[in-house]
Amino acid sequence: MKINVLFLRRLEPDEVLTKIKNYELKYKNIESLGQKIGKGNASLDEILEYLEWRRLLHAYRAYEEGEELDYVVEEVKEESLDSLKEILTKERLKILIVLGKEEFESISNLARYLNRNIKNVYQDLTILQKNGLIRLQRKGRSVTPRLLIDQITLKFR
Repeated sequence: MKINVLFLRRLEPDEVLTKIKNYELKYKNIESLGQKIGKGNASLDEILEYLEWRRLLHAYRAYEEGEELDYVVEEVKEESLDSLKEILTKERLKILIVLGKEEFESISNLARYLNRNIKNVYQDLTILQKNGLIRLQRKGRSVTPRLLIDQITLKFR
């Protein structure tokens, strides 16, 4: 059985920059695309890309000024039931739920909170990171786990 998994995921700064650069390669600058739209010469796809480009720029500028990067995308992945069960084990789901409620300065703090071995928590976190659900961010000597998803929706077919 295949399952569609819909993630509402926050993009990382490098992902936002990559999207911005791709639009710059395609259209050179946002002003020229805006002028094309203003003249009524743009396709629906160009209008949608212009709107996304503006949202990306706004989110990245806020990030540069010290705010949290707030840019969410919908991603749909098709997974088998077996692979989904490997990724979203009971312990990993618990980690996702806890990270949605609390912030932790280090993996060891998270492991203490969960009353689990640090090595096992780290292994679970690396699998969650590999699948785009969290980010492990180095801060000095500590590694901070950060939740990237806001929602997971499963559609069975």
